[in-house]
Amino acid sequence: MGLASVNRWMIALLAGVALLHGTGRAAAEGCPDGSPREVKVSVVAILASEQAGKIDSRLEDVAKAVRERHPHLKSFRLAKMTCRSVRVGKAEKFDLVADQTAVITVLKPADKENRNQLKLTPPTGGEITYTIICGKFFPIVTTYKTNGGEALIIAVRVQPCNGKKP
Repeated sequence: MGLASVNRWMIALLAGVALLHGTGRAAAEGCPDGSPREVKVSVVAILASEQAGKIDSRLEDVAKAVRERHPHLKSFRLAKMTCRSVRVGKAEKFDLVADQTAVITVLKPADKENRNQLKLTPPTGGEITYTIICGKFFPIVTTYKTNGGEALIIAVRVQPCNGKKP
């Protein structure tokens, strides 16, 4: 093998290594279009009651939004919060309260306007597909009631926004 052949072979080998290294980094960071392969999903299980009582200070904004449509709900407490990285397109099950679960699939990560598309299957009711703003909790009042008569509310947030790490 001549020197020119060795040089061409080394250049091809180095180009291949660089291509593989670049592809691996892109795969770890996101999809070919630059969107992330995984996003952080936060799910909060909230129990609300029609009885007068306290509103957990961490839930004041959610309680205000929920009470616009459900003014009969007066007290709100945080039952459980779960944060997990979810692969785009893969369904993930989240435990809520008692033996209740919700299944969430991130259909589309944040776009240019920070909108994400999710599919949620709450413990009662059918599948819901909706678009939410990245970084903000979106509450959904379910029809599930605890033995004590508290209503289950699921609040969901997705990050990162516009491909930035949370």
